[in-house]
Amino acid sequence: MVESKKPENRALSPTIKTLAAHTGYSIATISKALRGSPVVAQPTRDAIVAAAQELGYQANARGMALRTGKTYRAAVLMPITTAVGYEWDGVEYTQILSGISQALEGSDYQLSVHGFRNFGDAFDIARRIVDQSSADGLIFSGVLADDPRIDMLVESGFPFVSLGRCRKPLIYAHVDVDNEWAAFTATARLIAGGHRRIALINADRRLSYALDRIDGFSRAFDEAGLAASTDLVADGDLSTRFGRDSALRLLGLPNPPTALVCINESTTLGVLSAVGSLDRRVGVDVDVIAYDDINVSAYFTPPITTFYQPIELLGRKLGEFLLRRMAGEDPAQLTMVSRPELIGRQPDNLGGNRR
Repeated sequence: MVESKKPENRALSPTIKTLAAHTGYSIATISKALRGSPVVAQPTRDAIVAAAQELGYQANARGMALRTGKTYRAAVLMPITTAVGYEWDGVEYTQILSGISQALEGSDYQLSVHGFRNFGDAFDIARRIVDQSSADGLIFSGVLADDPRIDMLVESGFPFVSLGRCRKPLIYAHVDVDNEWAAFTATARLIAGGHRRIALINADRRLSYALDRIDGFSRAFDEAGLAASTDLVADGDLSTRFGRDSALRLLGLPNPPTALVCINESTTLGVLSAVGSLDRRVGVDVDVIAYDDINVSAYFTPPITTFYQPIELLGRKLGEFLLRRMAGEDPAQLTMVSRPELIGRQPDNLGGNRR
């Protein structure tokens, strides 16, 4: 006679009640902590998240959505370049996504990435996310000086955090770099070294931070009592090819620049290529200062002076702010503008042979 097998005992999946019994915190506190609510102190939240990970707790997203009306999705808008042969595509955005993902780790939220090809497309996607309630919050970058996404999102009250600021006096959560200060400091450093003809390899002027860079660039000349070399400002797509083409054009002028300030590492690489192809040397015939996100500039030949801002850290702050905003925190309390670190690798002074 064959004995019937008894069903194996399976360990029940841990629940919020399990977490409460394990940690000693109330169910309400644990629920708020796992949602990233700002009313729970950070040490308490960290302890609860650590316990959840230890016990293998996983929230039932579908059940939570039915109970709360939330999607538990955090949407991110990411540009998809249409430029042919774009050599540096996606490096910065990978870092941004990495930082956001780290911030959301341990929460109930999952990332939902939406690609767009132009500004109109980005607005349409943001509008659909709001109208269809397909996410509980939104993160985006590439902020325009007059950005219709920000106007729409502020008016609707939809939780969002932007990487960058528009030029309107609106209240919204944002993370940004002090681009005006960075451009001013770089240009003032070169002016102090004797340079008067300084080029700025810049982004598209529709972008708010591109205008901030021009403001800082111009202010450095104004404070030095000099006429700004605004004829040496180049606007483009931030590709390596754009940096090279711009440098070749500018250095071929009858009154060329003796120094260049570059908007990112990609354009800087193009500038260095152009300088080398003209049989000129950085630090001898021309000086270059760059802004970077991933510090590749340390490996350029020669290594050049840069303003370094780890973009992954900005991504983490974007994710943290979005969690707090989706939990209902006042957007006026969720703002951060950081200044990059100056890493001086060249003296950036105009030598006697270039006066």
